[in-house]
Amino acid sequence: MSDEHHYELTSKWVRDKIVSISPKGKSELEVATPLDFWPESPPGTLSPEDLFLASAVSCYGGSLTGVAKRFHADFTGFEIEASGNLKQGEFGWEFEKISLSVRITVPTEKDKKKMKKAAERAHRYCVVSNSMKCPVHLSYDIAVV
Repeated sequence: MSDEHHYELTSKWVRDKIVSISPKGKSELEVATPLDFWPESPPGTLSPEDLFLASAVSCYGGSLTGVAKRFHADFTGFEIEASGNLKQGEFGWEFEKISLSVRITVPTEKDKKKMKKAAERAHRYCVVSNSMKCPVHLSYDIAVV
């Protein structure tokens, strides 16, 4: 594995408070200022704030899958709910914190013990959460089904 990883995207102006983003080699996506800051925002359009929260969630989910595999912890599924709070900071609005609430289902009690460790390790080593200025809090529930 390389000691460095690099990612690229381009962004273009679409119209008032809307831009497109195009990660290199991937589909273009339109992003707009959220409704609470711009009531004219097109309904259903993702905002930078949505994407910021989605980055934390998707990184944790991917990390959880990888760590569970390394720990030989079987799971039958998981769902992640996330919330982020904005507050006025020194230079304008900023995320104060992000909270992740995870529900994991496993087939056995043995897997439950392993998944507990996997859930905590995935949180500790999530690249995106570790790169965020705001804290990312994790709570989880593991159920045998």
